[in-house]
Amino acid sequence: RLDNVLADPNIGLDPALQDFFNAMQVMADDPSSVPSRQVLLSESGSLVDRFHDLNRQFTDMRINLNKQMGAITTEINDIAQSLGRVNKSIVEAIGASGGDDPNDLLDQRELLLAELSKRVDLAVVPQDDGSWNVFIGKGQALVMGSNVATVGTRASIADVSEMDVIFTDSLGSRVITDQMSGGEIGGLIDFRDQVLNPGQNQLGLVAIGIGERINAQQLLGMNLNGTLGSKIFSSPTITPVSHSGNTSAVTVSASIADSGNLTASGYQLESGGGNLYTLTRLNDGKTFAINTGGTYPYTTAEIDGVTLTISGAATLGDKFFVQPTRNAAQQISLQITDPREFAAAAPLRVKQSTNADSGNLNAGSGALSQPVVSNVTNLPLTGPSSITLEWRADVDGNGTADDPGFRVTGGPGGTIAYDPATESSGANFTFAAYGGMTFTVSGVPAEGDRFIIENNSNGEGDNRNALAMAAIQQQNTLLGETSGVAETATIQEAYGLLVSDVGAKTRQAKINSEASDGLLARHQTSLSSVAGVNLDEEAANLIRYQQAYQASAQVISVASSLFETLLGAVQR
Repeated sequence: RLDNVLADPNIGLDPALQDFFNAMQVMADDPSSVPSRQVLLSESGSLVDRFHDLNRQFTDMRINLNKQMGAITTEINDIAQSLGRVNKSIVEAIGASGGDDPNDLLDQRELLLAELSKRVDLAVVPQDDGSWNVFIGKGQALVMGSNVATVGTRASIADVSEMDVIFTDSLGSRVITDQMSGGEIGGLIDFRDQVLNPGQNQLGLVAIGIGERINAQQLLGMNLNGTLGSKIFSSPTITPVSHSGNTSAVTVSASIADSGNLTASGYQLESGGGNLYTLTRLNDGKTFAINTGGTYPYTTAEIDGVTLTISGAATLGDKFFVQPTRNAAQQISLQITDPREFAAAAPLRVKQSTNADSGNLNAGSGALSQPVVSNVTNLPLTGPSSITLEWRADVDGNGTADDPGFRVTGGPGGTIAYDPATESSGANFTFAAYGGMTFTVSGVPAEGDRFIIENNSNGEGDNRNALAMAAIQQQNTLLGETSGVAETATIQEAYGLLVSDVGAKTRQAKINSEASDGLLARHQTSLSSVAGVNLDEEAANLIRYQQAYQASAQVISVASSLFETLLGAVQR
């Protein structure tokens, strides 16, 4: 079903990204055209749908993986119960026969162990009474003679959408997910941790990347209604999870500060007591020390593009889990419904005015570039609704032409120095309090020449902001993570890294599987050729290689389908 859904040409993410940017360019070519804007609105909605569709494949795969883990633990328990009964029967048979081996029961036990080894990594320890103790994971005693522990699954504390493996014996229940390896369940856990979770995180990173960058530029523009732009896409929300064992009532919230610094990783925040916390990046173990200084609520500086707000002093050992990008591809939505709301125009424009002294158009060769804004503070311009720059050789009016520059009326007022004798090739200026606007003055103005920066009223034909949004496609805006190394990437390259990473892991799993398959076959042949000797060593080897084979096969089973899905998506 997954292959069929993702093979559909309507699913691919890369084509949807390309179609979105193509439509943005079409609008830039004819910004006053409502039909071209309607196409962009449609492609924006299609892009959102693609994120949802692809994220749903990850979600469905996780649900299916959870079910498989539950089914496998049930099978492990059934086999363990049978091993306990067979152990008891072997001990009783040896005692009744005076020490003779009950071969049928021994064969039955070996078959059960072979079945168990398909599902989980295990070790066996023969006992003097003829029974075998069976250990799984990293020393968990599943079968001790006729006494049997159990395994099961339950929702993870860090992420309720996935399952942890729980081991229960006479000492109680505990999580052993990180200690499980080999066999089908080890393969599922490896796939989830190495492919599924990083892949969904990377998909979310791409969703955040395009949403936040496009939104940021859209907010700096003017729409066809003559008002400043509003968000095209929704912004993601991050909901940290408190560990169920926390003893304090402290809560943690998180928000995205800079999408360009985000990683495709989860994080754990742990209280060190008092004012101290440690944030651990889970994909590579890097830690960040946090000292709140005792002031609450406390908001951290940006860490990997995220800020955390801690409500109070947590108890030593309290933990919180943060997944900045995991749900972003699911959360992204379209926020505008009217094609006129796309902010294709810039909010300000420059025009030459009449010379203050002659009443004619500017006489000199001076020029002022169109201003570029970085925020919308004090925009649109009001009271007055324009800023006038008038060039004077004696800008301070002291009667000496030794301080050339512009008198500024409106906006920040005052004067700015500009000497054509040394700066005619271009000098940059900033009015920080007015949209952070920057502009360049060049050439040689004549005395009294004026330039006016004004609101871009009736700017239907202006495409400057649309061009800026279209240019985002080619800009390095994200940290695309592959093999634990962060590298600057475009939005589409960041998605390509997801595809290549899944492909690399799939190829490695196939190599491991082929190697394990060969060893397994060789030892099966060796075992079948031996007669009348102690088979314990050969059986143990057989079990070991069977575990490796099953684990690799399980990774291939799920990773290969995901790789084919994603590869097909970017080729459409």
